[in-house]
Order: sequence, then C-alpha cells, then structure tokens
Amino acid sequence: MTPVAMPFCVRGPLLGATVAVAIGMALLAWKTTAIGSLLFMNHGVVHPTAVLVERVLAGVLVLAAGALFVRRLCVAAAGLLFVVALLLAWANVDQGGYPFSRFAHVAHAMRIAAPLALIVALLPWAGWEGVRKRMLLTVLVGSTAATFVVHGYEALVAHPWFVDLTIGAFTSTGLGRISQAAAERILVVVGVVDVAVALLLIVWRHPAVAGWMAFWGFFTAALRPLNYGWGAMGEFIVRLPHCLLPLALLLLFRKRADSPSGPTPQPH
Repeated sequence: MTPVAMPFCVRGPLLGATVAVAIGMALLAWKTTAIGSLLFMNHGVVHPTAVLVERVLAGVLVLAAGALFVRRLCVAAAGLLFVVALLLAWANVDQGGYPFSRFAHVAHAMRIAAPLALIVALLPWAGWEGVRKRMLLTVLVGSTAATFVVHGYEALVAHPWFVDLTIGAFTSTGLGRISQAAAERILVVVGVVDVAVALLLIVWRHPAVAGWMAFWGFFTAALRPLNYGWGAMGEFIVRLPHCLLPLALLLLFRKRADSPSGPTPQPH
C-alpha cells in the first residue's frame, strides 16, 4: 500500500515552525544560553570553551535548518532539533536564575513539539493514516494547551517579564504609558483568557479557538523585538511555533470538518 502524504497545507506550518526553532535556537546559542551556563558552572568547562561549544552548536543548528529541506535528511534533522530543544529546556530548569524557570519544559512545549510533529507528519504510515492523525493531534493539542496554560498562570501571578512586556507594548505602539498596577490588571485578563482557550482547545477543538491562539502566539512573540529591538530577534523566531502550531491545528480542524465523516453540510 502506498503511503499517504500529509497534505502540504498541514506540513507547511510544521516545517516552518521547525525551521524557526532551528534558527531561533541558533541565534540564542550564538549569544549564550543555559547550555553554556550549565557547562561553565556545573561541569567546570572554562568560559571560552563553553562559548565555543555554543558557537559550534549554533552552526549545527543552522545546518539542521537547511537539512529540513532535503527529503532524505529531514526526519534526522528534525530529530536532532527535538533533542536540542529538550536539552535547552532542561538546562533552563537546571540553571534557573529567572522567574518561573522551573516551568521551562512546559513553557517550551511548543518549540519542543514542532520537530516531533513534523516527524509524525513525514514518516510513511501506509495503512495507519488514522493513527498518524490521532498522534499528530495529540502532540499539537497537548503542547499548545500546555504552553498556553503555563503562560496563563504566569500572567495571573504577574510574571515580571510579562509586566515589562505589557508596559512596553503600550509605549511602543503609541497607546501611552501605563502603570505597573494597570499592567498587572491587564495580565489577569490575559491569564484567564489563555487558560480558558487552552481548555477549549482540549474539549472543543474548533478552528476559531486555534485561530485565536495563532494570532495571540504571533502577537506575544512579536512583542520581544518590538520592545527590545533587533537583538531580540532570536527570542521572536524561536517563538514562531506559538503561531504556526495552532495554524496547523486550525487547518486540521477545518479539514476534518470538510471531510465526508465530518459534520453534514446544511442545505442552503
């Protein structure tokens, strides 16, 4: 039986998200990440060597991003990116040093899931297409809901970075300055909405929910360079899965609704 390829309208956002993870992590590694701190502080690696390791890692990540466009190398490159994303999240948890670092695995869930979802979409699944769709939905829904829940919680308890981003968003868009207290009140609303849409995604799985998450994921990622300038482009790019994974879900939900087994169209 010939393997059935996942439609490109779904594979495309997953490929884009995985490339973004590779390039984003490369930009972060070129400057410094928790991996370098782990080597330097926990394993006695001298600072210049730790920096060199991260520079080499950045180069490998760029090569992996290119390999994603080579059919024979794509799955292997995605697997490497999955491992590096997991390692970076673990290093953030281990090193700490910033608010709520213990949640890094969950906060990074979508960037970790992007290459895994691409692997699920690309592997030959002759005769097992239903299993592939269920696995893909599980990975995408689980990681998207997890990231939104943890970010919602952090907003509810006024994560200092989120407070700064909220104040900066008003200032940089010309809406005027707001106080810290006002930013924290806004974040309460944001936190409630984030948790609510995560729960809706799990129980309802509607294109409108995924569409909102795609918009909000892009907006919150874009706040990094908007507030901090071009030096934060790595932080923006590595967060593009926050938009692209919900976009893939939106397309999957619409495809399911349009399929013969989906809801019966109402007569006009």
